[in-house]
Amino acid sequence: MSRIKSTPKTELFNRHQAEANAMGEHNDCAVKALATVAGVEYSVAHGALRLAGRKKGKGTYANQIMKALALCDCTATRVDPQHFIAQYPGAHSNLQSVTSHHMDRFNKVWADGKTYLIFTRGHVLAVVDGVNHDWTKGRAMRAYAIYEIIKG
Repeated sequence: MSRIKSTPKTELFNRHQAEANAMGEHNDCAVKALATVAGVEYSVAHGALRLAGRKKGKGTYANQIMKALALCDCTATRVDPQHFIAQYPGAHSNLQSVTSHHMDRFNKVWADGKTYLIFTRGHVLAVVDGVNHDWTKGRAMRAYAIYEIIKG
């Protein structure tokens, strides 16, 4: 039986996870992602999502995340995955989708100084200047929506 290679999570993700544990929170990927992209503390993101309708320990709907982004003074603009794929080297520019490991694999493309929320099936993650701040780092979770986040 082969072992799954564990990729280290970022320090920021680990800090958010510690805050979640202290609050007894789970199913909180949206809280961590919002805190990361908005540049706010976990507790602030948690409160914004609560005001947007999220229930503690429950998953979060995309419309709740968008409302919470506005509460954190951020806007979201949808980005076509082909924007990134077209910049991938060689035959990789023919890929059909973006996955959560592309930030590491094609870092020159993703390290553009911008901030993104990436929605996958049942999950949302944050990417800041080409760094995936999530447990999906190194895994291939297919993105179905990508949003550029702009603060202010």
